[in-house]
Order: sequence, then C-alpha cells, then structure tokens
Amino acid sequence: MTLVARYAPKLLHWWMIRKTSQSSSTDSTKPTYFTDKDLELLKNAPGFQFLTADKLKSRSVFNNLRSDFLVAFSKWDFDPLELSNPFPENDKRPVHIWHGCEDRFINLKLQRHVSERLPWIQYHEVHDGGHLLIYDTAVCEAILKSLLLGVDTPLYTPKFTS
Repeated sequence: MTLVARYAPKLLHWWMIRKTSQSSSTDSTKPTYFTDKDLELLKNAPGFQFLTADKLKSRSVFNNLRSDFLVAFSKWDFDPLELSNPFPENDKRPVHIWHGCEDRFINLKLQRHVSERLPWIQYHEVHDGGHLLIYDTAVCEAILKSLLLGVDTPLYTPKFTS
C-alpha cells in the first residue's frame, strides 16, 4: 500500500473514493473505529468533523491522509526506541504518553512497549478511554494537572503484568 500511496496517489484516491462510496449504504454516522465513549464525547466537542466519503473526495483531505499514512508506515531514518532523553538535566520524566486502552487506532501493546523501552517517558493509561480521550473533561483535567503541576492521578497509572 505504501508503494501505491507513494507512486500512484491518483489510483489510491480513486480506490478510496470508490470503497467509501460503496460502503455508504451502511450507517456512516457511527464509524467502527471510534468507541461508544468516543462517540458520546464527540457530541460535546464543537468543530470535530468525521471523515466522510464526500470529504474524502477533496484532494487536500486525501493528501493529508496520504501524508500521515506515508509517515506512519514508511521506513524512518532512525529507530524511535533508541531516542535519548531530550531533557537529561530534568530528573523528572518530562515526556508523557496518555493512551486510551480502548483506542482502535493506536495499539496498546505498542505503547506499553515504547514506555518500557524508554524509561524517561511517563506513561499513563485511561482504562475506558478511546482515541479521543482528550475530549473527556476529567481526563483532560488530569493531563493538565500532571503536565503543569506534576500531580499524577493513580487512576491513570498503568499496572503492568510481567
């Protein structure tokens, strides 16, 4: 797919429009990649727009998605797991990852692996959170308290089983 995205973007654009148009007979108001909680949170999130077949027809929307896809799935010039602490003079863990355990976009095991390999990352898990956990007022408040005041909520501290 990355070869098609890189060297035949018009073909990929055509295929995506065709694929999404064919699936328009299903309920497009409830995408399967969002959890029920994500969809509930979106009801109170002004300005959030779902990706629809009509929006995908826009070349600029497609180009943004294509760029994200190529960055995510192409070979990088470095190994992210070999990164060093960007703030070595800071004795606290200045880089935070907040992950919803129900996230259907980002793999939970991958995030746990990254946090275990890079000990300078402060890792948090939101057990009932999905991809859109930032729209949850309680979670957003916990994130801000953690980042600005250094106050961590035990509720979001992961308990790994080894």
